[in-house]
Amino acid sequence: MNQTLKQAYNQIGNLIQEKNDNLYYHNAKTLLKIYSKTAWETRDKYEDIIYSCENDYGIGAIDGLEIVASLGEETKSSKLTERLLSVGENKLIIDAIHTALMKLKEYPHKGELYYQIIYKNYFVKYKYTESEMLESLCLARTTYFRRRKEAIQLFGISLWKLTIPKVLNMFGTKLEQKWNGSGTDMVF
Repeated sequence: MNQTLKQAYNQIGNLIQEKNDNLYYHNAKTLLKIYSKTAWETRDKYEDIIYSCENDYGIGAIDGLEIVASLGEETKSSKLTERLLSVGENKLIIDAIHTALMKLKEYPHKGELYYQIIYKNYFVKYKYTESEMLESLCLARTTYFRRRKEAIQLFGISLWKLTIPKVLNMFGTKLEQKWNGSGTDMVF
């Protein structure tokens, strides 16, 4: 193969990699923006289910589902099942996100820093201000934003390329051939 053809293949490969990198970054950033609200809402919904089961039937959610069904109250049982499945699905996604965050922390080059950046930006209940972030991480502003972009990028790769395929595989779900690992065609 001549040198010009090799260079062309390398350029095409670089363009494809750059496109995928942009998708990982964009999708990870979008997901992280909604993560905190979704996680807190999921926790609150689960607590509401437990509270209503305990108040209405004097039992926990899973026991309540079985008892309500055995009493012939299929409508209530069906609603409780729906609520539990919704919370369960959200919990599965939240767990996948946490797993990806832990993989990011284990990354050998600046993994702990990347973890701190993501965690303090998206996983705490009360967000750090920019000045608090810079001070707590001992970083200059430009370095912080460069590292933040790197952290989000690596988090996206960890989530879409490593964690989600394993979760789907655990449940015997086959990835469709069009799955590109970026999350753009992933539906939960």
